[in-house]
Amino acid sequence: MMIPHNMSGQRIGLLGLGRSGIAAARALAASGAVAYAHDDKAAKDTPSGCSSSNFIWQGWQDWPWDELDAVVISPGIPHLYPKPHPAAAKATTFGIPIISEVELALRAKSDATLIAITGTNGKSTCTALLGHCLTKAGAKVAVGGNIGDAACSLKDPGTGGYIILELSSYQLETTPSLAPDFGVVLNITPDHLDRHGGMDGYVAAKRLMVTATRAGGHVILGSDDDYMRDFATVPVADKVTVTTVTASEAPKGRDASPALKGVHNAHNAATMATVMRMIGYEESIIDAGMASFAGLPHRLQPVGQIGHIGFINDSKATNGVAAAKALMAFDSIYWIAGGLAKDDGVGAAGNALGAVKKAYLIGASADLFATQLAGKCTTEIHHDLNSATYAAFADAQSATSAAHILLSPAAASFDQFDSFEARGDAFAALAATLCATPSSFVGGAHA
Repeated sequence: MMIPHNMSGQRIGLLGLGRSGIAAARALAASGAVAYAHDDKAAKDTPSGCSSSNFIWQGWQDWPWDELDAVVISPGIPHLYPKPHPAAAKATTFGIPIISEVELALRAKSDATLIAITGTNGKSTCTALLGHCLTKAGAKVAVGGNIGDAACSLKDPGTGGYIILELSSYQLETTPSLAPDFGVVLNITPDHLDRHGGMDGYVAAKRLMVTATRAGGHVILGSDDDYMRDFATVPVADKVTVTTVTASEAPKGRDASPALKGVHNAHNAATMATVMRMIGYEESIIDAGMASFAGLPHRLQPVGQIGHIGFINDSKATNGVAAAKALMAFDSIYWIAGGLAKDDGVGAAGNALGAVKKAYLIGASADLFATQLAGKCTTEIHHDLNSATYAAFADAQSATSAAHILLSPAAASFDQFDSFEARGDAFAALAATLCATPSSFVGGAHA
């Protein structure tokens, strides 16, 4: 556990008791601080590792506001836009710092090398990929943040080790102690604009990674889009190197991993290889790590194969840019898309339809996506995932070569599912059912 011992005796408001909030509660208890916890939904149980003396369930209205040293806010709770949570608004009125659970972990002051990764798309894949490659190379590694374990839950790898954190734009805004040795920004496209008051606020949050990188550290930019070109000119701390990476720098080992298919993953692999090269690893070690990377659930994840038909779960593609990258990674695609649309609707995915045989539209955005895709590809509105998957499977059987039923929604999941993971799991279950029922498949001649 990452314990912020310098917070002993402090009184902290804890807003939100999800994964990160519970990790924060345990870290605060171990440090000797007292947490006053509020959650609109969570069951009022005391987390393990906490006691009634250091963890107090209390409505935010009744917190000892005159005595609070900080408010730790969960990433999903707004502190500025579109409207701050009332507790966050009150903290601002009282001049109380609003911080993240990641901030608590950084106050533990580990001696490990800190590698922080952000970006609109690819940050989870890159975080997991770098963790895998360094672990395979024999390094001591802790991986978490916005992916997997919360930062406070990580075991400190200590001197000579590496802490790799995926950070969202929300976490960047509320982590003032951030000073990574390697600050990585992969790319920027419109996303979460309601939470940042527009594109300028979103870009400003991502820019914090660049300006926070410690003196003598490294800023690595994973693409050369307009925002990255601007970031390359941002004033940085003393002796910070700024490197822009291109897909051509991807290591050869990347070609052996199905999980790193597509041009976007060439960028991801190149960026993480750049980190490893700067640390000092030889190319053969980097190649071995890349080649053995199995990928992450819900990110271009193969979840079934029957005859010539493969099922690909890319439920993590919650915006048009992410879906466009998936659409360019395969041939002969039967595309399942839709959900809770982002501001630009189908977005960039609408211009990446060269391999799409038909689109099967689901969720709240089905009608909008049908309108945006009109004249670009054949569409069918099915509204629910089950119907769309069965229809795509029936159509794919007539293909004369390899066909891919691709769930890459270009939309959030919350209209029909609790999370993109739940949506992806439902698709994987449908794929398993169809692949396990030979009578449902009539295209065996193409196997």
